[in-house]
Amino acid sequence: MPDWSYRTVFRPILFRMPPATARDFTLGCMGTLARMPWGPAVIDFMGHMRTDPRLEYSVGGLTFPTRVGLSSRVDPRLQASRAFAQFGIAFWEIGPVTINGRPGGPIRRNDEPESLVFYSPDEGPRLAAVIQQLDQQSPVPPFVRLILRADTTGNDEEAKEIVTRLGTRPAGYILQSANPAECVEQIDRLAQQIRSHGPRMILLAVSAKAADEAVKIVVTLAQAGVLDGVYIEGGSFNVDGSYCVGKSASAEIPDAVRNWRTTLPRGATIITDGGIHDPQRALEIIDAGSDLVTVSSGLIFTGPGLVKRINEALLYRIPESPENRRPPEDLSWFWTCLMGIGMFIGGTMALVIASTRVVMPYDEAMVGLSRDEICAINPQLIQFMSHDRATLSGTMLAVGILYLALSLYGSRRGMHWARRTMIASASTGFISFFLFLGFGYFDPFHAFVTAVLFQLLIMAVHCGLPRYSNPVAPELSNDRAWLLSQWGQLFFVIHGAVLIVAGCVIAAVGISSVFVQEDLDFMRTTADQLFGAHPRLVPLIAHDRATFGGMLIACGVSVLLSSLWGFRRGHAWLWWALMASGTVAYVTTILIHWHVGYLSLEHLLPAYVGLGFLMLSGALSRGHLCGGPSREA
Repeated sequence: MPDWSYRTVFRPILFRMPPATARDFTLGCMGTLARMPWGPAVIDFMGHMRTDPRLEYSVGGLTFPTRVGLSSRVDPRLQASRAFAQFGIAFWEIGPVTINGRPGGPIRRNDEPESLVFYSPDEGPRLAAVIQQLDQQSPVPPFVRLILRADTTGNDEEAKEIVTRLGTRPAGYILQSANPAECVEQIDRLAQQIRSHGPRMILLAVSAKAADEAVKIVVTLAQAGVLDGVYIEGGSFNVDGSYCVGKSASAEIPDAVRNWRTTLPRGATIITDGGIHDPQRALEIIDAGSDLVTVSSGLIFTGPGLVKRINEALLYRIPESPENRRPPEDLSWFWTCLMGIGMFIGGTMALVIASTRVVMPYDEAMVGLSRDEICAINPQLIQFMSHDRATLSGTMLAVGILYLALSLYGSRRGMHWARRTMIASASTGFISFFLFLGFGYFDPFHAFVTAVLFQLLIMAVHCGLPRYSNPVAPELSNDRAWLLSQWGQLFFVIHGAVLIVAGCVIAAVGISSVFVQEDLDFMRTTADQLFGAHPRLVPLIAHDRATFGGMLIACGVSVLLSSLWGFRRGHAWLWWALMASGTVAYVTTILIHWHVGYLSLEHLLPAYVGLGFLMLSGALSRGHLCGGPSREA
């Protein structure tokens, strides 16, 4: 569920369900997907949320891949822990953990303000399920939450048993107590048992509005080395025992973090769960002194891309470190740029040929017919071939524009998604080279160009990327431009997928029936007449159609992957590349049809609709892609 599909399609549907039902349904689907052999690859493909190595953060003797963790309130029964592990999180909180588990209860969602009310705030998994999950080698450090109650001896024994059975699996513990003053001895005993399994981070969950007495007890325990720090919770308990967490609670969190940072001993760890619903609030809490932050309700109201957006905001703040300069030929972008130039030149040449001679000498040699003899078979045949070849040239120009933009503004800045996009697209295009061989026509010029470009692809795969750098401050708030861009991104993704499907259909027609009924109506002939006119005439036409289909697939892959992975505020170059490439392809297609008189509305309707869809997608995403940052990072 990337943001572009969650905000536009899935969230409106899920918000019509009861909150607990919507949560269980969503987590169940995510968990099922993550357990499939190819599931994690699908999640990674859709979200591209892996963290940059420069985001690593060390505190309390532990090293985290980033500074954003996942609250246990998102997935209390561990239904989708494998899926969430690929969201780019630093750690995941589990619990409260008990021997037999605690059932859940109703959840109320308040859309204004954005908050969730849990009527069973202590819902958590049973110990056996936690052990099973952690034995599957958690990719990020797990923190286990335990509830302490001073008035029950059984609770003390249960906590000790949980710690004993978990052993060295958790990276740390979060101890939760309604009254820390009555649990000082219990906390001390439990801390000794925890550390008997090796160094473990031990934090005490505290309210952002903790009373002075509770603050003094925590500070005393921290100074004595019993606690390593605190886990500040921005939520609040209501009079009926329910627990509310949401965006409204985050306003007071930065001040609470600053107070705890000045009160706790130097080097103490602070983790904060403060109703973070946008990257700006996460940065404010971190700036106030929190080492790590967790997200909970923000994933529900803002979208699953929130963690990725926070990570990008953190990465933008890291100063550029000097690196050894490498010559361009050692970098992938240089070779993909040459591919783009080659595609653009090839498209230009194809357009010139389609607008003038149409049939090349080697075409005539292969068919065994001159241009005039081909015209004699059917007066409209040359016009039809011109329309095929001009349409192909428009697609080649579009691919060339995309490759040039992705190389110069994406791959050259270390954006690995841009490199992957071009490699996937070019590989698809080269595979399609063999489609037309089924009809027995080998185009020597096409083969020569393909061989040259294939060598450039090999070099692009072999060479690496420079270190990632983003010259534009990332999006920090969920403003109107960002919300509209979710629809624009959705439409661009659909656009790319439709181009791939259309390319497959055209390629299939090119290697089978070759003609559709509208083609035959335009030429005022039948398929039997064309197939029977000359044994090598149809293979020549099939070659053009199969090549166009393959090139359209390659173009669709470029549009799809760029739209999936490349949308960032300030990436105006991507907007211009998508709009320019699409406009060139559609306008070339429409104009050549008008020029040759092939005006069938049914045949041209996909081009008209595609051009309109492109304009709509561009209009919705322009404010986000071409705008500056909403706030300075």
